Formats: sequence, C-alpha cells, structure tokens
Amino acid sequence: MKIRPVKKEEYRFIEDFVFEIFKNTTFSDGVIEKALVREIREKPNYIPQLDLVVEEEGRIIGHFILSKLPISQKQEHEILMLSPVSVAMNQQQQGVGTFMLEEGIALAEEMGFKGIIVEGDPRYYHRFGFRTSTEFEIYASEKNLPPSDENVMVLELCEDGLRNISGEVDYSIYRALRH
Repeated sequence: MKIRPVKKEEYRFIEDFVFEIFKNTTFSDGVIEKALVREIREKPNYIPQLDLVVEEEGRIIGHFILSKLPISQKQEHEILMLSPVSVAMNQQQQGVGTFMLEEGIALAEEMGFKGIIVEGDPRYYHRFGFRTSTEFEIYASEKNLPPSDENVMVLELCEDGLRNISGEVDYSIYRALRH
C-alpha cells in the first residue's frame, strides 16, 4: 500500500468513491459525504497535501481528508477535521484504514498542527489515541449535536498542544453538515 495526495483529475472519481462507500452504511446514503468532499475542496480550509488516497497495485482503495477547522471561530491554523474516511468495501477489516490514519496523523504532526477532531465511533478512533473532546473542553455546537458526547473526539498531536484551545466544534461552516 502507498499513500499520496489526490490529483485534481481524480476529484470526481474520489467523490463517487466516497458516495459508494457511505451509501452502503446504516447511517448515511452517501450524499452528505460526497457533498462534503467537494465543499472542503472549495474552502480556504482545504489543504491539498492532506487530501489523501491509499493505492494498492495502482487502484485507489481508500481516501480521507484532513482540513483546517476553527474551534469557536479561532485556531483555524492549529486544528484539523478528519472527515470523511472511506475504505473500499472489499478492503475493509484488512488494515487499510489503520494504515491511512497512522500515515495521515504522522503527516499532520510533521506539518505542525496541534490536534485533530473527528466525529465517529469511539471504539475505532480510540485505538489511534483519540479521546473524548470534552476532556479538552472542546464541545459539540448546539447547531450540530452528535448522537452522544463520546462521538466527538480529539487527538493531541504534540505535548500540551491543546492546552490553550477550547470551545465549540461547529461543522455548520459546511452546508453539507448543517442539520
């Protein structure tokens, strides 16, 4: 497996790839995630080096984006949002997601970011060191509450990196994520 940034000519393929993965889940029809990928790429929060795919034998088998996310409308250059994360259906449970996230986390750390926010399944993300965001005084916005507080998690990328960062995670900067 090899990880690399998405090429511009692959944007539409990736949007369709993300749609196909999420349309088969119990919690989504894929439309929101596809729209989110496109919208992230249109915003100043987009970081092309952190829009990543995993390839195996020349085929894309995974994709994820890390993009800047302000907490209470500040620190937008210090915190990243991890979303969406997609692994080809026939490649799930085979280490692709683990490989992607470990590589992406290392890259974000090298680039000097202080933390990563994700909304998802704690059983999965805790394996990578993510902790419930409320432990860092980072809370979900009333505008877009998750199923529970445990679903919003933060990974600190450097020692005391989140010490002076607190507030609300407000995903409503993205139309696709507004409830």
